[in-house]
Amino acid sequence: MADTNGTTTSSDDITQYDLLPKMLPYLDRHLLYPLLSDLEDSPDSLRLRYECLKPTNMTDFIGDLEAEIQGLSSRPSSYDARREEVLQKRSQLESETEKMRGLLEDQEVVGNLRSDKVANLKYLEEQHGVTVEMVEQLWEYGQFQYQCGVYPAAAELLYQYRVLVRPSLSPQSLGHPLQYLCHTS
Repeated sequence: MADTNGTTTSSDDITQYDLLPKMLPYLDRHLLYPLLSDLEDSPDSLRLRYECLKPTNMTDFIGDLEAEIQGLSSRPSSYDARREEVLQKRSQLESETEKMRGLLEDQEVVGNLRSDKVANLKYLEEQHGVTVEMVEQLWEYGQFQYQCGVYPAAAELLYQYRVLVRPSLSPQSLGHPLQYLCHTS
C-alpha cells in the first residue's frame, strides 16, 4: 500500500499504530459491540459478539445471536424465561420510579430546581415527599435500561438522576453514589 508520500506501507506497519487492541479492555461492552459488528461475519466473530453481550439484558438479541451460532431457525426457548424476568424487572422499576419521573417531567417542578443539588433534593423531599431511595431507584432504572440497550431512555433517566446527585470524582473512595447528596456542588 502506498501512503501520501508515495512510499509503501506494510500491514505490519499499520497494525503497529492500531490503538483498538489497547483500548478494548477499557471499553464498556455496549461501546465495544459496534466495533465488533464491523468484523467480517465468521463463526468466531459471531461468538465474540455473543460473548460480549451475553451479560446484558438484551435477551432477544443475544438469543438470536446464539441461534445463528448454532444454526437454529429460532432462538432457544431458554431465552423466553430470561426475557420474562427482564420484562418483570422493567415493569417493577417503571412502577417504583413513576412518581420521580412524573415530577421531573412536570415543568412547574423543574422550574423550581436550581444548580444546588442538595437544595433540589431538599425541595423535592419537603414539597413532594421524595426520598433518597426514590432517587436511587431512578439510577437503578437508568442502568437497567442501558443494559437492555434502550440508550435514549437510559440517557434521560441518568440525566434526571444527575440533576439531583453530585457526580463523583472518585466513586470508589466514597462507595455509594448517593453519598454525594450531603456535599454541595
